[in-house]
Amino acid sequence: MHVEAASPPARREWIAVSVVWIGLLTGIVIWLSASPPIVLRDELRVLQPWWLDGCVLIAILIGICALPRARMLPRGDAARVLGLMMLALCLTLFVAPRTSRIFYDEQIYQSIGQNMSDLRLAQVCNDGTVESGRLRCADGEYNKQPYAYPHLLSLAYRVVGVHEWVAFAVNAIAIALTVAAVCLVTFALFGDRIASLLAGLLLALMPQQIVWSATAAVEPTASLGAIVAVLAAAWYVTDGSALALGALAVSAAYAIQFRPESLLVLPIVAAVAWPRLRLDAQRPRGWWAAVLFVTLTSMHIAHLYAVRNVNWGTEGARFSLVYVVDNFRTNARFYLADGRFPAAFSALAVCGLFGAYARRERMAMGTYFLLFFSVDLLFYAGSYDYGADVRYSLMTYPPLAVLGGLGAANVSRTLKRLIPGAPAAALIAVALTFQFLWYAPGVRSLPDQSWAARADVQFAKDFAAHLPMDSYVFTQDPGMFQVWGVSAGQMSRAVASPPYAAWLVRQHSGGVYVHWNFWCNVQDRAQPELCRKALALGPTTLVAERRDRDQRLAFYRLSNPP
Repeated sequence: MHVEAASPPARREWIAVSVVWIGLLTGIVIWLSASPPIVLRDELRVLQPWWLDGCVLIAILIGICALPRARMLPRGDAARVLGLMMLALCLTLFVAPRTSRIFYDEQIYQSIGQNMSDLRLAQVCNDGTVESGRLRCADGEYNKQPYAYPHLLSLAYRVVGVHEWVAFAVNAIAIALTVAAVCLVTFALFGDRIASLLAGLLLALMPQQIVWSATAAVEPTASLGAIVAVLAAAWYVTDGSALALGALAVSAAYAIQFRPESLLVLPIVAAVAWPRLRLDAQRPRGWWAAVLFVTLTSMHIAHLYAVRNVNWGTEGARFSLVYVVDNFRTNARFYLADGRFPAAFSALAVCGLFGAYARRERMAMGTYFLLFFSVDLLFYAGSYDYGADVRYSLMTYPPLAVLGGLGAANVSRTLKRLIPGAPAAALIAVALTFQFLWYAPGVRSLPDQSWAARADVQFAKDFAAHLPMDSYVFTQDPGMFQVWGVSAGQMSRAVASPPYAAWLVRQHSGGVYVHWNFWCNVQDRAQPELCRKALALGPTTLVAERRDRDQRLAFYRLSNPP
């Protein structure tokens, strides 16, 4: 009798969710197929900020509702986790040099964040004026990078204003939150408080995690987004409520929008959440959660479709099996015999992977590492020795830390059996912390890599600080000047339209300047030629110059022809 009474409402709910699903998927397919790439990118420029804002707002609302019921650590361990977070934060702030290491991507991300904050547009600005601390853009362009990280920066910019230090602060906070998330995931999946604390310690002491958390690169927040999605999956398994299912959908939707390979977090989340997910897949609420997920990721789906043919720095294949052997040789050695990563952490992770803990959860963490390790093997620039691409390894650190924490807890128990009464876990923690001293010099050092671009950015920043009000700069990297509060535009726009350049000279009482920068010194003929054409727009006066090795950097003030 009870089943018969409940059956019609259940059928109606199934019909409703089916209709919504069909409508949602049909709408996305029609939109993408009917929109030429240029039109689609213009639409995404407008829609991306609103969709990402909506994702964060829903996450905050779910967090507020879930806070009273989401206690995932034993009483008393919260202070210890907080201590590990402070350790990671202090190592990032006081040991690693705070600098950009991947030029000019870090500056581009900050520029996009400024556009999202000031203009509510997902774009880089090729011609922008900064008035009263706010950007006004005459020519914007949709960029190829996913937009979750610039969106995070835009949230911070809205609160404290657009400053270069904000991006570094966001990444410093990200390492502390990643440590906390690793602790919580370890305890939620395996119920071992010692393992959870040691896992957090391992993450806090990983040298490259510290190095890149002192930059403005995307990888620290991309890694955080992935492990938070896994944490939401672990909470959903233990809680099973509709609220937890919603948290899983929202956190996964945001997590996949940091980097193209962030999509790989989805099979990991599914593997962790499978015991309950397979049950909810048989009920309407599971499909309502899927509707929420697809709705929140629809802009990212459109983004991937819109930039699918964009060149990512190579004329050859971006992904190919021909790269696997060389990349595997380099990247595997990184975890086993490289001065940038403690081999002891890898050994502990192997010990944890084959330990006596829950097998499915261990395999899920092993798969987590394997997916993010393997995707780089297929990438033309996936070698950890290629440029600054060791940063890609950050995505593998949370599962390594979780498994390493399990392995360290196993060692702790063995040590306690051998030496009864010994504070085994504390001894292991001290040994691991002391071992960090072997890697600290590498963390503190600033490699010669990218020295020319770094010199260019520093010279430009020093000069920008002394520019008079109402100045304007022609350069190949206008976004970084706009973040510093200086109006700037692409040099190519001035060269393409000399009357426009002359008009700008008349409009800006503080002067119009041509930035002879890193790109003016490269071997490619097109960029230096563009710089020479910019200098030929009118009479120029050299106002600043700096030489660093073979790099000549300068600023010229441009005047209108008589």
